[in-house]
Amino acid sequence: MATAGEDGRVRYESIRTLPGAGAPAIGPALEHAIRGVLFIYIIALPFRRLLFVERNGFILLLVLLGFWCAAYRMHFFRRTPIDLPLLAFVGWVGLSIPFATFPAYSLQEFGKLLQEILLFYAVLHFFNAEQYKRRLLWALIGVSMLISAYGIEEFLAIAGLLPPIKPLAMIESFTGGEVWLTTYLVMTIPICLAFMLFEQHLVERRVYAGATALGVLCLLLTFSRAGLLALLAEVGVMISFVRRKLILVAITVFCLAMLGLQVLVIRYNVQAELGMPMGVRGLGERSLLHRFEIWQFTTKKILLHPLVGIGYGKDNFRLVYETSGEQTPAHYLPVLPAGTHNIFLDLALGAGIPAVIAFIWLLWRIVLSARQIYCKSESVFAKAVALGVGAGVIGMALRLSFDQMLIGTLAIQFWIWIALCLSMQSPRNSEPAQGH
Repeated sequence: MATAGEDGRVRYESIRTLPGAGAPAIGPALEHAIRGVLFIYIIALPFRRLLFVERNGFILLLVLLGFWCAAYRMHFFRRTPIDLPLLAFVGWVGLSIPFATFPAYSLQEFGKLLQEILLFYAVLHFFNAEQYKRRLLWALIGVSMLISAYGIEEFLAIAGLLPPIKPLAMIESFTGGEVWLTTYLVMTIPICLAFMLFEQHLVERRVYAGATALGVLCLLLTFSRAGLLALLAEVGVMISFVRRKLILVAITVFCLAMLGLQVLVIRYNVQAELGMPMGVRGLGERSLLHRFEIWQFTTKKILLHPLVGIGYGKDNFRLVYETSGEQTPAHYLPVLPAGTHNIFLDLALGAGIPAVIAFIWLLWRIVLSARQIYCKSESVFAKAVALGVGAGVIGMALRLSFDQMLIGTLAIQFWIWIALCLSMQSPRNSEPAQGH
């Protein structure tokens, strides 16, 4: 039997051998069940019509995690390099809830944040073995290929090159919308690209190359200027780390050429000439100027509520100001119903300036941790995950500067990738926290 002074790992192993403790009988089965539920839950996240899996799956997962903790008499939280900034961010957001304009709504959104963090630590613990991480990664890349391919098919249908499946103005694939799709692709493309660069086997490399090509093409066909800017930043980060710079430079040149083509399409109204009904977001001057108006309005409001904000949650901007009767300049589009269109301004307005400072600290620690794993790990698999996630976080920071989309299932997807990355750190830094 382990003594009270021993660490969590010794205690964990000893409990499994205790007669009558329950863990030897149901522990392995519980772990397999938790991994299975997590696997299905994660795969269903990008699919809008499978939201019922996300909702009901989380309840089932909570029950299974409760049984697991009771069987092993310990928790599954592991120490990570981001624990301190994560605690600071979550703590300050929680502190701001009583001061919110609509506390009930902000409390609901805070509960979603806690759900994301719980899933982060669950994936970190139950997918710690490399075989489980590989299976999850392959599934995630496979899902990204499916979503990208269907998005391309939607574009061809809108252009009249394929029979239309359903009436659409913009491509959205299986996701919740065009902005959701572009943000998702900004997260997944660098992972696919990193594995294409590091994979040694020809067949697997071709699969990763196909996933990268599908993702990039689908992102370009959304005509999202913010998405393309994020992609270029990600490629730039990868160029600074990878020796095979020729491939990455070629991808960058290709993206820039496609951006130029998109500008020409809009400049000369090619879509109207071809009779394409597709709407284009982000390339017009009005879109950027509209955001400047929103950001100017938001900054003024942040200065009125600098510490605890008006309430955590994306919809607070609309709930508080749209019905206030306040007159705002709207030279391009209405400001008040639009939201902040910037995650940093959104957090500062919702939960106060300390919250956004903690969030920036958190992102910085994630990037530094990914860089450390990339530089110190001898595993090609770990290097690829660390490089892809690290570049993806930087790309996401840029993408979210134009649309606050780190919400709902997208936020969960983000934390899944962070968990996979941090699970690559050395074993001595990733042991389970001591049970209580």
